[in-house]
Amino acid sequence: MNRQFDDIDAFAEAIKPLDIKVDQLTPGGFLGTVNFANFGSLEFTHINQNQMVRAIGSKSAHGLVFAIALQAEQTPVVSHGCPIKKQDIFGFDPNRENDVMVGKNAHIVIATVNKQAFHSLAEKMGYYLGQRFMNQNYQRLHAASLPPLKAYYQQIAHILSSQRSLLMQSEMQSLVREDFLPLLINTLGNSTTNNRQQPKTFRRYALVKKAEAVARAYRDQPLTLQQLGDELGTSSTALFYGFQEMFGMSPMAYIKIQRLNGVSRALKKADSKTETVMGVALKWGFWSAGHFSRDYKEMFGESPSQTLRRFF
Repeated sequence: MNRQFDDIDAFAEAIKPLDIKVDQLTPGGFLGTVNFANFGSLEFTHINQNQMVRAIGSKSAHGLVFAIALQAEQTPVVSHGCPIKKQDIFGFDPNRENDVMVGKNAHIVIATVNKQAFHSLAEKMGYYLGQRFMNQNYQRLHAASLPPLKAYYQQIAHILSSQRSLLMQSEMQSLVREDFLPLLINTLGNSTTNNRQQPKTFRRYALVKKAEAVARAYRDQPLTLQQLGDELGTSSTALFYGFQEMFGMSPMAYIKIQRLNGVSRALKKADSKTETVMGVALKWGFWSAGHFSRDYKEMFGESPSQTLRRFF
């Protein structure tokens, strides 16, 4: 599959085998690409989008996800409050939901491998990559073993985007299945035995997550920064620095963007014969039609009424 999307929800639905919701965090029209290939017990997904986004949702029950950001130094990528660098592989804790923020024009390549096949081969190769290892969710790869694995991810991304005919060849499919998993396990095993330093999360990530939960509870009501701080028993300053560190914006700006994404999704499902734009907007805490329409168009590149008509 090689598809391009101008709708962020269709884009999110195409990112298999993940089940995620994706919110747009920067203003402008959305354009995203998803390239996907299934090799049976091994799947690859190459994702690229023109806006900063936040993805939250569940993983496959039977697969382990190993993701690499091919442009992490130029473009911010954050997983569960942890800044991802070019030498990191992430996302492989099967019991932890996805929570990833990806900057504009980043390229993420995800390998999803069969859980049983991974652990069986790791044991045969003499590596113990059990639950304790998987719970880390990130691994900073050893400098000596990183290049071959990263080059493999880059090659897969290139094939998915521009040489898909190669994937139709049974020889190529067999080669990928036989080569990738041993390379992945050997790289992870070497990095573990060399006691590589683990990536660290942002100091205020837990506070930001709690603030998001409070904001969801106030979805259809006005919410001030002072109220948010009072609910959490913290200062406005701590909240400001937490959101600035995570998203590069203030708490109130982020909450407004989340509400705008909520309105957008609701408008796509609304019946234009029975529902109005402001009727939907009110449910998400927008009370001024003029301000709401201006903010919505700036965020998504079209008016809310255009979204309502386009998806009905």
